[in-house]
Amino acid sequence: MLLSLVLPLLGIADEKVEHGAAIYRSTCAVAYCHGSEGKPGRAPGFIGRKLEPAAVGMTVTFGIPSTSMPAFVSALKEADIEAVVAYVVSLGSTSSVAANPAVPAKLPPEIERGRVLFFDPGRMGSCGCCHEVAGRGAPVSLALQDLRTARLDLRSVQTPAVVTAHPVGEEPFPAVVAEKSAVRVRVYDLSSRLPVLRSFAPSDITVAEGAQWQHKTATDLYNREELDAVER
Repeated sequence: MLLSLVLPLLGIADEKVEHGAAIYRSTCAVAYCHGSEGKPGRAPGFIGRKLEPAAVGMTVTFGIPSTSMPAFVSALKEADIEAVVAYVVSLGSTSSVAANPAVPAKLPPEIERGRVLFFDPGRMGSCGCCHEVAGRGAPVSLALQDLRTARLDLRSVQTPAVVTAHPVGEEPFPAVVAEKSAVRVRVYDLSSRLPVLRSFAPSDITVAEGAQWQHKTATDLYNREELDAVER
């Protein structure tokens, strides 16, 4: 089935890489998974890494047991898996420094503690599940550097982008709209600790402003001392 994955990628058509990029953006670069355009998210990034096509193909196809990396053997067609592999391997020629020049080599201890808490992989629903900082994290909600404030009070951050999504035949849930077009509506479902990206036909869902959801739902995962560290 996957013999073609072990072949060298030289000569792969640009359209295959582009097709793989589109699948990656909708399937892999979602909340709490890999970052956009191969940057680190909750899962590792790929920029500047030398990756073997066969190894990437096996991982995408069969997943990694006892981790959050799922198997896509049943979810994606073989041609789609090959395209994703081509795209991920192509990211190895991209400079990680050029892609994220703002990240310092070493942070002061008090700042590093806040960074670790922000992206804490063991804390289901941590800040990095919804927000980006310096290109790392999940772009469900606004990037925190865009707040342009010297000091945050994370308990009082307003979230006007949260709406109420009501799919046909389901209970309504709080959500953030990722895409709304004539052919598709995609929303991040906030009814669980980890936002889930869901797609609907426009006729199968209604979206209304406002929701019974508060940012405090997320910040309550941290104690006051931890929030102080994150706010730094």
